[in-house]
Amino acid sequence: MKALVFEQAGNAADVIQLKHLAYPKPARGQLLVRVKASPIHPADLLFIEGKYRYKPALPQIAGLEGAGYVEEAGHDSIIPKGSLVAFSKIGAWAQYVIVDEQDVVLLPDTFPVQKAAQLTLNPYTAYGLIQEAKVKSGDWLLLTAGHSTVSRIVIQLAAEKGICVIATVRHEEQKQELLALKAEQVIVPAPGELKQTINELTKGKGIKAAVDAVGGPLATEIISSLSPGGRLIAYGLLDPKPTSYLNAEVVFKNLMIKGFGVRGYVEGLSHEERTHMISHLVHSIGRAEFKLSPAATYPVDEFGQALAYDKGGKVLLEF
Repeated sequence: MKALVFEQAGNAADVIQLKHLAYPKPARGQLLVRVKASPIHPADLLFIEGKYRYKPALPQIAGLEGAGYVEEAGHDSIIPKGSLVAFSKIGAWAQYVIVDEQDVVLLPDTFPVQKAAQLTLNPYTAYGLIQEAKVKSGDWLLLTAGHSTVSRIVIQLAAEKGICVIATVRHEEQKQELLALKAEQVIVPAPGELKQTINELTKGKGIKAAVDAVGGPLATEIISSLSPGGRLIAYGLLDPKPTSYLNAEVVFKNLMIKGFGVRGYVEGLSHEERTHMISHLVHSIGRAEFKLSPAATYPVDEFGQALAYDKGGKVLLEF
């Protein structure tokens, strides 16, 4: 089978190789999945560089999630051969992957494969961020890095609940797409003006919560913009500069600053909570009007072009 492998950690464009490997064989309780598509995430690149929370076991097949069809299943499996499944598994950039049966998401045959391939990382993150933000219909929620895939999913899920989203972006030309996804407001904040802008947009109400992928001085401004009892959920590290705040502001306004990692969040869910999350996401994302299309797709043989793609948006590898 074809697989994208690296034998040493480093820049993906330098270390990834296309190799032909033996077909894996599933054991009891496992499924052999014929992979159809797998995305290229920033987390994938960090994993290849040896900088992710999971360390590669070299030589290592790359890739962290994907979707495909069950090729083989045990005689006692509740998931029949031919079923469409999404999965989160190290080694996803291969034509075939072994996945524990309990770790796949069984999907309707009509579910779009390109959406299925992206189901278990960014949508789980977006869902968890909204839950942790504790926002309800009519509340204002601020998103930084508003043009990211996670933010675009948050905007759409929040709109279903009547949550008013203010998204920050870096360029004026990025605004219209997010407004079309039903963001309430999209702004390009000038340094030092975020609090004033938010006060004007919310008519002095302020934001109930913020979901921040940036950090640094922008997060400092966000903390000052939170309404009493507000929450800052930090999930990204785009700005390496430190965030500072006054303890008095956090204490007297009863603010909460919390970090978020999707793996820890999902592992902390009960079986019922996880089932509800998956059901909700499959229903919402499966709708034709829910936007989760890749910016580009490449066959695995053209992985070099896929890794070099720099026009923004998600890239999928097809197997």
